[in-house]
Amino acid sequence: MKPPQLTPAALAQIRTLGSVLRVSLEPGGGCGTAYAFALAAQPGDLTHDLGSVTLALSPEVARVLTGARLDYGARLKPPRFRVLAHPNTPHRCACNRSFGVPFPGRVTPECRAYQPMLWNLPECP
Repeated sequence: MKPPQLTPAALAQIRTLGSVLRVSLEPGGGCGTAYAFALAAQPGDLTHDLGSVTLALSPEVARVLTGARLDYGARLKPPRFRVLAHPNTPHRCACNRSFGVPFPGRVTPECRAYQPMLWNLPECP
């Protein structure tokens, strides 16, 4: 799978913090699923060497982030990594921090936009 694009701001922030950015999914937000960011890869991650940085994706997030763009918003409160474009998650909460991807066994269906996506994500440990 093709890794997501990183904006210059995201690349610079990853270099500042270390050399690895891990992206995974976690339950949360009104739509049930949110991105989680960490600075170390875990066993089983799909890693992409992007020159001066490595992007590590948990297996379930690799499918969601195909065709996406990752950014770092220094002006956000608090400053954070974020996904600017994620075409595989068409149902997003108004806060733009959570989206309607089924997270098996831990989905909060209160989100009015929630819809199961077309693929089956593996069960979470």
